[in-house]
Amino acid sequence: MKKSPLEASIVIENHPCEVMKLISSLNLNAFVENVKLGDNVTDHIVNFDDLDNTQYQKLRLASLKTMRLSDSKVWIRTSGCAVCKLLYSSDVVVEKVKVVGEKALIYNLLIPNMSSLKDLLKKLNDIGVKSTVMSIMEIEENQLTERQMEILKMAFKLGYFDDDRKISMSELAEKLGISAPTLEEILRRALRKVVKNYLDKSS
Repeated sequence: MKKSPLEASIVIENHPCEVMKLISSLNLNAFVENVKLGDNVTDHIVNFDDLDNTQYQKLRLASLKTMRLSDSKVWIRTSGCAVCKLLYSSDVVVEKVKVVGEKALIYNLLIPNMSSLKDLLKKLNDIGVKSTVMSIMEIEENQLTERQMEILKMAFKLGYFDDDRKISMSELAEKLGISAPTLEEILRRALRKVVKNYLDKSS
């Protein structure tokens, strides 16, 4: 029998990223929407609940490059850290990252199997980072991931599915801090699961 992939939430403490430490010290509510690894740098797309100009300037001083993409979304480039390099080059998919304390972040991950999770935890331990698994569950074929559910709920709440659509794809994507093509793909996959689940129950 084919094993289902896993969805896991893990807390990573002693996180070496100075930008994440600064975000926490400024008491900012933020989550990392996207990360891109370069040879010697790491680019983060970070969404903030609220970010004033003074806080933004402090972020600029703590990073190699900082650029406002919108009132709530900021592109931050750093020299990269061991955790980012490990997570984004390993056999997992990082769905969401949330800053929850000084040097502490929660990662929501999609993982192929338990062996991959154990390997990731070992590698984190090897670089001196404490990691704790908060939750883990198998993803059934028609089960929505946490990220898919979050986006569907927001789309519904903001009127994306109304007959007189109250928000466009691009507007919704901007609120979520992702590109319109990415949002379209997430919605397509999520709605396919919802429809398949409904049809399976109806048959």
